[in-house]
Formats: sequence, structure tokens, C-alpha cells
Amino acid sequence: MTTQPTPKGAWKITFLLFLFMLVNFADKIVVGLAGVPIMTELKLEPEEFGLLGSSFFFLFSTAAIVVGFIVNRIDTRWVLLALALVWALAQFPMVGTIGFATLLVCRVILGAGEGPAFSVAVHSVYKWFPDEKRTLPTAILSQGSAFGVILAVPALNWLI
Repeated sequence: MTTQPTPKGAWKITFLLFLFMLVNFADKIVVGLAGVPIMTELKLEPEEFGLLGSSFFFLFSTAAIVVGFIVNRIDTRWVLLALALVWALAQFPMVGTIGFATLLVCRVILGAGEGPAFSVAVHSVYKWFPDEKRTLPTAILSQGSAFGVILAVPALNWLI
């Protein structure tokens, strides 16, 4: 059995997808780490903060399934770009002064954009590597999530 060569640029793509997942998972923990300052600034009750925290997952799974169908029909790079744009646009309103409703809507949209991220990233890695060489790049991609949390916790605690 002969092994297929790895396409040029495949490892660069793997590294970029690692960073993609790092940001994705760092993003998930922001509201939890900033809970007390958010509750204080927006004068939220614990129930409202619970709704805010869980709102991220309202469309998370549904979006993952829908985008799973789409990614087989559209070039993966465009789907990844669209997801990253959704992340950026969903967080943009949070730069200024916002209220509970705006933050809630932004978190729902952000969850919809982040839900499909892992499966689309794995799909992309699988397109770049032949079957017999997919294990290591997939493992590297998966570690982006762990590093996202590992790096985000001290960084966000320092910022907050």
C-alpha cells in the first residue's frame, strides 16, 4: 500500500484551524468568567444571567446540523469564513454600552456561529489529508479547544 503525499500547505491550514478552535473555545467561557461584572453592570438577577449564559446554546446544535448539510455543497473555506464573520459581527455590538436584550441576541447569534465550528474544521482537515495521515492533524485541531480554555482563563481574569 502506498501512501498519498500530503498536499502543500496542509500543515499551515492545520495550524490556522487550531487557532480557529482556540478562539472558538475561549469565546465560550467569556460570559462565565465575567459573570459578576456583567451582573453588576447590567443589574441582572441570577435568573437573567442564567438565561444569558444558556442563550449561547439556543441555536448551537441546530446550526451545527444545518451547516453540516451546507458544508458538503459549498467550499469549506467559505463556510469557515462565514462562521468567523458571524462571530465577529455578533460580538461587535458588545464593544459599546448595551443592555440585556442586545447581549442576549448577540449570544444566541454567536452560539449559532460557533456551533458548527468543530465539525466544519474537522471536515476541512479531512479534505487536506489522505486517510492514513489524518490522525495527527485531527488531534492538533482538537487541542485548539483545550488551549483556548487554558489561555483564556488567566488572560480574561487578568483583564477583568
